[in-house]
Amino acid sequence: MNAKILILEDEPRMRRLLELVLKEEGHAVQTAADGREGIICWEKWQPDLVISDLKMPQMDGLEVLRYRNAHFLSTPFILLTAFGTVKTAVAAIKEGAFDYLTKPVDHKQLRELVTRALKEHGSHSTQQMIGSSPAMYALHKEIALAAATESSVLIIGESGTGKELAARAVHDAYGGKKSPFVRVNCPAIPSELLESELFGHKQGAFTGATKERRGAFAAADGGTLFLDEIGDLPLALQPKLLHAVEQKTVTPVGTTTPRKIQVKIIAATNRNLKKMIVENAFRQDLYYRLNTLTLHLPPLRERSEDIEALALFFIKQFCAKNGVAMLQLEKEALGALCTYGWPGNVRELSSVIERGCLRAENGFLTAELLSENMVSAKDEGRNLSVLTDSFDLPGRERELIMQALEQCYWNQTRAARQLGITRNTLRYRIKKYGIRKG
Repeated sequence: MNAKILILEDEPRMRRLLELVLKEEGHAVQTAADGREGIICWEKWQPDLVISDLKMPQMDGLEVLRYRNAHFLSTPFILLTAFGTVKTAVAAIKEGAFDYLTKPVDHKQLRELVTRALKEHGSHSTQQMIGSSPAMYALHKEIALAAATESSVLIIGESGTGKELAARAVHDAYGGKKSPFVRVNCPAIPSELLESELFGHKQGAFTGATKERRGAFAAADGGTLFLDEIGDLPLALQPKLLHAVEQKTVTPVGTTTPRKIQVKIIAATNRNLKKMIVENAFRQDLYYRLNTLTLHLPPLRERSEDIEALALFFIKQFCAKNGVAMLQLEKEALGALCTYGWPGNVRELSSVIERGCLRAENGFLTAELLSENMVSAKDEGRNLSVLTDSFDLPGRERELIMQALEQCYWNQTRAARQLGITRNTLRYRIKKYGIRKG
């Protein structure tokens, strides 16, 4: 399992030794001599795993771990410590470190621990919330807050923004990989079976109940129950869910004996629950019970600064999946990705990159190749399929910005909304292209 590993170690000989051991295993390795230097590298390189010494100048290992907890919860963290500070290392595990190693480091133990950490954290899956934009910085802080309490969490975001990833990030930081994470996709289950799916049933409770079923609440006991698309939960079932959340008990269908359960509830939706409450389609009391803490997932168009990192991550992932050499993303292709509106958000970006990887020739992903899959009715007026080898992307982008500004009477907020980008991104591009009001 090849991965990107960042080593933070102030002693040059130890730093070099760890680097050589892990490179022999086929991993890509970068190193830093102190915590602050390491964090700069972390944000730029997006490693799959971090190994950090406890005692370092500028910023010690515990401070780096707390930075990880606030920004990169899904990245496993291994601490290196001298024998005399093992107690501190154990405390670090309680704060979220995956494990620790004592110095001098045993090479075999190092290899085994790295392999286990990468396997348990799924370093090559999409279980990573990638991005260092202000919107993602704020989201990581909110995830850390949500993971620090047993309170219910409501995740709100458009389709494709990564609501399940956010739920898993909260779960991993709250209960760890070893505790159960059970997902119930509310609209995917027939309404007549959903009660049994959630609360279980006894044998013979209804036609077709040929054997006893535990239900999602019981399966998630001691961990997290993720109720995906909670806005699609039938109104008739909402009182029973409310009772289960409030009383921390469930009563399987066909029984009268409640069962005590201890689960963290995370619900997610792309619907406007407040509007549904007004329309009597969702219970207000259930909404307030689920909405103790709220995570708002930003759409991709509001964090365009993260598009390059996401695109490179998906390219690496799909090239590895298909056993082909790493493809290069052309500058014009990146420009096309950054000017598109992404109505399908990160899920759409992943799909576009995967199709491009399957069709790429000569080791490059081109703007023309990617743009064929980036045409959407929701992206009116921005059909990029007209790209040719001589297409002037910067000139076209400048023209589109000028048109939007003029149509909005140079109101930057309205122009940014029309272009499907943030106001900060628009201001950056106005400066980049030297655009001035005529």
